[in-house]
Amino acid sequence: MENSIAVSIIVPAYNAAKSLRNCVESILSQTLKNIEVIAVDDGSNDDTRKILRVLADTDPRVIVVEKDKNEGLSAARNSGIEVAKGEYIGFVDADDWVENDAFENMYTNGKHADLVLAGYRHDSMDEARTRVNVSRKICMRPGYWEDKQQIVMQAAYADTSKMFAYTWNKLYKRDIILNCQMQFSKEVLIEDFVFNTKYWDQVSTLAIVDCTKYHYVKASKEALTQKFLPDFFAIMNSRFDAIKGLMSKNGVYSGEIRQQLANMYIKHAIAGVVRNFSPKANYSLGEQRNRIKELLADSHSKEAQKNAKGNNKQEKLCNFVFKSKSAFLVFLLGKVIFWMQTKSKTAFDKLK
Repeated sequence: MENSIAVSIIVPAYNAAKSLRNCVESILSQTLKNIEVIAVDDGSNDDTRKILRVLADTDPRVIVVEKDKNEGLSAARNSGIEVAKGEYIGFVDADDWVENDAFENMYTNGKHADLVLAGYRHDSMDEARTRVNVSRKICMRPGYWEDKQQIVMQAAYADTSKMFAYTWNKLYKRDIILNCQMQFSKEVLIEDFVFNTKYWDQVSTLAIVDCTKYHYVKASKEALTQKFLPDFFAIMNSRFDAIKGLMSKNGVYSGEIRQQLANMYIKHAIAGVVRNFSPKANYSLGEQRNRIKELLADSHSKEAQKNAKGNNKQEKLCNFVFKSKSAFLVFLLGKVIFWMQTKSKTAFDKLK
């Protein structure tokens, strides 16, 4: 191979001192040795930079990019891409870790495809990160595709399988990123998702590998869906527009694919309703009702109501409530889900 570095692994880090060493050391212990780790200190004010400097002194494969100002996840990843030299670029979040043969598995079994997609483990841990309460295996059937429409359709299947919206379970060809001048944008919450829709449109070959060796760790007491974002519904509309645009451009936005996108839209719309029960939202009952009515009247919601067709009990329930167009029923479902999350996050994770 002309390029001696197989994979450049970018680790954005902001105030990540508690988990960073374990993360980077899990990458350095990979059985795939011709890698480089580009760790980006995004203006941290804890011991992140000190830890990275020690790791770099210990192993020459660690390259540290130091930024004095916190510019956010997207800017940190873009800074890492600028200095990457590998055939592929991969990403690992600073609070996650990888098993020691993860990247060799992806690189070897990926057959040098333009995009290599793997599964992962979703580990729900206690806040001190001493115990895994729930570990869920997320994966898809492996395969290799060269037909463009089939490749794009796999994006919809990956989204349904909870494998599309992240960067850390994929390997991207560095040449494609550079030739297309691709960067991560500053969208809140969906920056990975938007990047993936743009990259997927450039892909000529896709490999999905049988590998679940990335550990995505959630150790916060606060569930993600409890975090309030005032413009969450607008963000989800942008999410839907991005993947629908990918499907439409490549002539596959019909039938089962259209149904799947509608199912996912409804799922995220209800997640937005749940978020609005957060104490930080401070919405009155009247404000909650009005926001749900606006949601149900939105053109994206109407399209989803028309096209959605659930494939399991959870989807069928969510679709039934959403298609009823009843603000009361949507409110009630959101309230029940919020109660389940706050009552026992571990129990809720087991139901997901």
